[in-house]
Amino acid sequence: MSSVKSGKRWVVPTVLVVACLGSGAWALPQFFSAQNMRDGADSAYSAPAAQAPATVEEKGEVDTAALESRLAKISEDFTGGTITGMVVDAESGQTLYAEGADQPRVPASNFKLLTDFTLFQVEDPSARYRTEVKQSGQNLTLVAGGDTLLGTGESKENQVVGHAGLRTLAQQVVDSLEPGTYTLDLDSSRFSGPDLNPAWAQEDIDAGFVSRISPLAFYSHHSPGENGKSTEQRPENADQQVQQYLVDDLNELGKGQGLTFELGSETQAAEAAETVGSVESATVAEQSALMMQESDNMLAETLARNASVASGGDGSFESARQLVLDTLTSRGISTDQLTISDLSGLSLDNRVTNQTLVQIMQKMVDGEGPASASLAGLPVAGGSGTLEDRFDGSDEAAARGWARAKTGTLNSVISLTGYTTTESGHTLIYSFITNDVESATAARDALDESVAAVTEL
Repeated sequence: MSSVKSGKRWVVPTVLVVACLGSGAWALPQFFSAQNMRDGADSAYSAPAAQAPATVEEKGEVDTAALESRLAKISEDFTGGTITGMVVDAESGQTLYAEGADQPRVPASNFKLLTDFTLFQVEDPSARYRTEVKQSGQNLTLVAGGDTLLGTGESKENQVVGHAGLRTLAQQVVDSLEPGTYTLDLDSSRFSGPDLNPAWAQEDIDAGFVSRISPLAFYSHHSPGENGKSTEQRPENADQQVQQYLVDDLNELGKGQGLTFELGSETQAAEAAETVGSVESATVAEQSALMMQESDNMLAETLARNASVASGGDGSFESARQLVLDTLTSRGISTDQLTISDLSGLSLDNRVTNQTLVQIMQKMVDGEGPASASLAGLPVAGGSGTLEDRFDGSDEAAARGWARAKTGTLNSVISLTGYTTTESGHTLIYSFITNDVESATAARDALDESVAAVTEL
C-alpha cells in the first residue's frame, strides 16, 4: 500500500466521510454504492460546493520527456485496441503530451462530462425539482417537475435519493381535501419528444442500462420492491408507476376521512388549479454528484432534459443535444468532430476528442463560473464511485487518492478524463480513451498506469 505523499495537500469537500485505517493508509473520500443511494439508505451525504485543487508550492518543472517516454511505452504495450491521450498543465495551459488528441473517439461515459458541464451553465447548483399535486374541483393532477429520485416513503431531507417522499406528498394532499371522491390525473408535459433514443441498442434497453425517460420516477427509473426499496427492474412507464403508487397511498391515508381516489388520465393541469401538496428533490449539485459518481445513465439523460427546460427549451432530447452543442461553442470549447447521439455516453455513435474533454476539465478546475460544481462528483482513484476498485496494481498505486476522474466503460471502450496533483506540485489535466478494446481489464490497467505516470512527475 502506498503511503501519503509528504508536503502536499489535495483539497476535497470536508463533509465527506474519510477513511484513515491502518499503518501507511491515506485519506480518501468515501461514497455509498449506487444501490444504497437508490434505496435511500441512511446517511449524511450532501454534495458540497466543489473546490478547485489546492495551490501548492511547485518543486520543479514537469519532465515532459519522461512523461512522453512513459506514456509511449504504455501505449506500445497495450495491443488490445487503440489508445489516444492528452495531458495539460492546469495553471499554464501548456500541452505536455498529445497522441491522437484531435481524433474523434467513442467516449463511453466520459460523454457525461459534456452533459454535466452544460447543466451547471444553465442551472443553479442549489436549485431543486418540485413534484406537485394540483386541485381543480374533484380533479387532482400529479405534476411531474423533473425529480426522478423520488422515494416511496416519507421525505428524507438528509438523502439524495428519496429526498422527496411520495408518502409525505400523499399526506399533504389528504390533509388539504374535503371528504369526497377525487380523480388523480398525470401531467408529464415537462418533457417532450421521444422518450426512447433510437441510438440505444435494444440489448442495452433489455439489460436495463437505460429505459424510457420520464420527468417523474422512483429511484432513478428503478421500480420499488415490496420493502419500498429499489429493485433492478425498470418500469415501462415510470411516471404512471408513481401515479398508481400515489393513488394507493391516498386511498390508504384517506379512507378514515371520507376520501376516495380513482386513477385518472394523462392531461395537463388546469391553469386555475391550486397546489394542495408538493415535495422538493435534492439539489441539482447533489443529483449531479450522484450521476457522476455512479455513472447513472438515466440520471444523466434526465438532468440533460431538465437543463433544456431551464434554458427555455422543450425538454426533448433534440433540445438538450442542441443546448450542449451551443454551450460548448459559447464557452470556447472545441466542437470539432463532435457527434452527439445521446447525453449519457451509452450510444456507440457518440464521438468526441481528447482535446474537447481536456478543455472542459480545464474550465472545471479553473473554477470558471459555475463549472467547478462538477468537481464534487468526480470519483477518487481507488477511493470512491466507479474508481473505488481501480488503481490496485503496483504500477497504478501512485495515483490512488490523488487523481480524480470520470470513467467510461462499454464493451469496446474504456476512457478516463480528470485531473491529478503530481509529485512536483503541479495540477495536471488528462484524458485517455481506448477504442476497439479486446480486454476491458487490460484497457483499464493501461489507463490507470497512464494516470499514475502523470501523477508521479
